[in-house]
Amino acid sequence: MKRKITLQDIGRSLGMSATTVSLALRNHPRISEATKEKVRKLTEELKYEPDQVARALVKGKSNLIGVIVPNSSDQYYAKVLKGIEDAAHAVNYHVLLSNGSYDLEGYARRVNEMMGLRISGIIAAPPFASGRPRLPGFWQALRESGFAFVLVNRHLSPAIFHQVTADYHSGVRMVVEALAQYGHRRVAYISGHPAVLPIHQRLADFRHFARKHSFDSDPELFETSELNYVGGYDACTRLWAAVRKKPTAIVAFSDTVAVGVLRFLHEQRVAVPGEVSVVGFDGTAVSEFTTPSLSTVATPMYDVGKQAFELLLGAIEGKHVFPQDLNLPVHLLLRESVGGRRRAEDRLIDNPFRPAPETRECRGR
Repeated sequence: MKRKITLQDIGRSLGMSATTVSLALRNHPRISEATKEKVRKLTEELKYEPDQVARALVKGKSNLIGVIVPNSSDQYYAKVLKGIEDAAHAVNYHVLLSNGSYDLEGYARRVNEMMGLRISGIIAAPPFASGRPRLPGFWQALRESGFAFVLVNRHLSPAIFHQVTADYHSGVRMVVEALAQYGHRRVAYISGHPAVLPIHQRLADFRHFARKHSFDSDPELFETSELNYVGGYDACTRLWAAVRKKPTAIVAFSDTVAVGVLRFLHEQRVAVPGEVSVVGFDGTAVSEFTTPSLSTVATPMYDVGKQAFELLLGAIEGKHVFPQDLNLPVHLLLRESVGGRRRAEDRLIDNPFRPAPETRECRGR
């Protein structure tokens, strides 16, 4: 690897001290314009890059931000991270990524460790379990410190940190309304585990809208899943064994879980959507390539990340007096995995919203 050019190297080449070179690069009034021009010219020729660690020590902060998510390999967070990185790099900020935990105390330690690296701000998805959490001491201190901090995919009410999420409330409403319109009333729901905030909120929303549309409320219609393909498969296995009267539709917390559901139903020779309709959440790329293609609530994952960085940058620059709350719109993509039922005759009918190979979109507010 080629050795990095230092201020001392530039100083030796020009016959001046490293301090003079540093002052020239910072446009200090003590340094003549002629000297500044010599330094600028040579740094360009040598492709000199400033030592960001040293700069951070001098300024007390850096052009480095921290991002802490539960699982960076998850398709949702991978897309969010891409939005953060693209927005950050456009204004010469760099991203330090850490995978968090589902333990609030452990998560606090990760935030504290990042702050010790003199980063300028943090975007994070802490494992809050309530939309109105009683914050432990660390989080209260963080809130009061003025440190630039943005929640992503976490919606507290009222907002106590800057936060960006998607309008899952409307997403759940659109799913339930669509299934009700198709004649479904016996609808199963596979939630996520552990029950962190978005999982808890989405389940509560489903129960609310399901009651409104007179869906069956049998306890065995509700199951939980680990947030991966195998989890979805295993959850559907348990669900199918538990219910005597099978559901006509299954709503899964995420596309990843829904893919596991589709796999189980395929192995059991259960026709989708002929016997059971399936809907996921997130709108990840994999949903387009399942067989049948997966209906899903598409969320603006990339924009969530991009907007989270924009909020963070505003906080770093002192532009926000009060916590900012961004709730981005979602839309329902109805694909091949959803079909309709006529309740009176309990017979399968064609899905009028599934004109192959196109996808019909239902927009949220």
